[in-house]
Amino acid sequence: MAPRQPARTSAAALSWLAVLAMALCAGFIGWLRQSEPKLLGRGTPDPLTGVLHALISTAAWLCLVMTLTRLLRATLLGPDRDTHDPTRTVGRPVWRMSQAWTLAALLMVPLEAADSSGLPLAEVIADIPTHLATTPSVTAWFVMAVIGLVTSLVSLLTRTLGALLILAVAVAGSAVPVVVTGSVSVGLNHDFSTDAGAVSMIALIIAAAATASRTVGTPDTATALAGRTRTPVTVCLAVALVGQLVVWWQGLAGVDPLTTRWGLARLVLIVALAVWLAAVLAGRRSLVALELTCIAVALTVTGASGQLIPPRYLVSQTPVINYLGYPLPARPTVASLMLPGRPNLLMDFLAFAGIAGYLLAVRRVRLGGRPWQGGRVIAWILGWFIVAYLASTGLWTASSIMFSWHMLVHMLFNMLVPALLVMGAPVTLLRQAIDSGRDGLMNPRSCLDSLLNWRPAKLLFGPFTGWAVFVASFYVVYFTPIFGFLMRYHWGHQWMLLHFMAAGLLLFEYVIGLDELPTSLPHIGRLGFIITAMPFHSFFAVITMSAHQIIGRDYYLTLSVPWVRDLAANQNLGGQVTWATGEPPMAVVLLALCVQWFLSDRRDQRRLDKAEDEGLEDSLGAYNEMLARMAGQDAVAEAEETAHTHRDRPVNRDDEGASQA
Repeated sequence: MAPRQPARTSAAALSWLAVLAMALCAGFIGWLRQSEPKLLGRGTPDPLTGVLHALISTAAWLCLVMTLTRLLRATLLGPDRDTHDPTRTVGRPVWRMSQAWTLAALLMVPLEAADSSGLPLAEVIADIPTHLATTPSVTAWFVMAVIGLVTSLVSLLTRTLGALLILAVAVAGSAVPVVVTGSVSVGLNHDFSTDAGAVSMIALIIAAAATASRTVGTPDTATALAGRTRTPVTVCLAVALVGQLVVWWQGLAGVDPLTTRWGLARLVLIVALAVWLAAVLAGRRSLVALELTCIAVALTVTGASGQLIPPRYLVSQTPVINYLGYPLPARPTVASLMLPGRPNLLMDFLAFAGIAGYLLAVRRVRLGGRPWQGGRVIAWILGWFIVAYLASTGLWTASSIMFSWHMLVHMLFNMLVPALLVMGAPVTLLRQAIDSGRDGLMNPRSCLDSLLNWRPAKLLFGPFTGWAVFVASFYVVYFTPIFGFLMRYHWGHQWMLLHFMAAGLLLFEYVIGLDELPTSLPHIGRLGFIITAMPFHSFFAVITMSAHQIIGRDYYLTLSVPWVRDLAANQNLGGQVTWATGEPPMAVVLLALCVQWFLSDRRDQRRLDKAEDEGLEDSLGAYNEMLARMAGQDAVAEAEETAHTHRDRPVNRDDEGASQA
């Protein structure tokens, strides 16, 4: 232990030196905010606000990555341990770091409000609720702070590693609100940059946390950590690099990148990602310091350059481009709806990743000598193919400007796609495909089982929650101002698609899903779930058709689509589409459920017949033998009783005399 003490001291000193360098660079970028172009209707914040914004934002991103690092070290990338933690010690490092992350995110709320409005910090602090309600970027930092607070509390109180695994997913996803409400959501083609920015930021955070987890591991597990993290880090860095290239292209708006501070900062980020990816591909332990340097550069640029003004901000835009990211397309025709159109990058990426990951997992399972049914593969691929088709044809752009086509796309995402995906049994495939943890690190399969058996998870993602979310989602989204608010932003429309698909997955997983989950329903209960959910979709369609109030009225009036002159008639058509597209998938689900019920009963009967053939007849024979012994014992007892009766009966004298004669 003594020889390692100087190494630890040196590593700590280098870490603090790196943090100091990040702070200096971030502060310098924040100070440059004063010389950035002024935006119409917005003032320039004072120098102190600019510097503090850059420093605290960088600190928040760094603490987020370190929190995720500790979560990975406690679960997937930690030493092998029991998934049950009765002393609550595994989550303590997460608790300490998440507190710093929560504090930094909370401090960013007034700083972001002051920077985005150009008002003095003191004035903003006095009116924080107004800024939270009216500025999405301020709300995004508050959401991150809430996730950090939940992470801190759960990591302190939980006794199972499954909870920490869920927290890791939440921490990685907490970056999305801040990214999609930033500079990527402004101007022409912001639909592309919003999707690319969100995906690339999640990939960057995961790659940074995995790399940091590898560097803090013990020498005994260094090789195992390198082997477990190399492929995920490589994939994440490739995704992050491509995503940042898209963001760079959209933000520059055709301007020379070397002539703007924003372009230079993003160029530094792209170079850092490229060098980092090259170092990972080289696979040399001597390049770890270079990888950590690239992480520091990437986080500093991400945190501090949010104040820099992209050239795209200076290009005038119409309200339509502000909402959609592109001008109004031509009037839709059958050909334009069915043929390729403007792609939805996020959905296309998810479809590609879903199919590729599933096929790789199936290949791994089959190479291990275990079968995997082809029908499951077909169902999974077909589900994601429908997602990719809806996201790549003219149906996607039409759904953004017309309520009728919007309901068609969303009903397919809510009903048909989930029904196909759950029949691919993804959870079962994941359990069979992941490693069993024979490398001295935590068993990923045990972590997954711990997550599935965690009591709050079974409640939050259980069948009754799934039924309630599935039924209530359409009413809450479309019959409240939520729909009009979300449609104003590309990220809001994407959130709706993901939410409706998740709601369908949650319900259909317990109705026709092929996964063996800790919580399951009997077939009669599954049938009840479907029968009780069907009328609510029909009621929603009827209410939509007969409603006098226009859903999303302000949004559609702002778009002012020339060929949609009667919004009420288009809404009525949307209600008809909802009814027409909701019933057939439900009928298919009912048919699949009945088939599964029949096959399950037949399997049960075969199992009983087989059990009888193999051993139950022996039990029956033993039972008959026992009855025979009991019958024999009764016969002996009866004979003895008869003999005893004859022995004790008095003799008749007449009979005795006759006998003597």
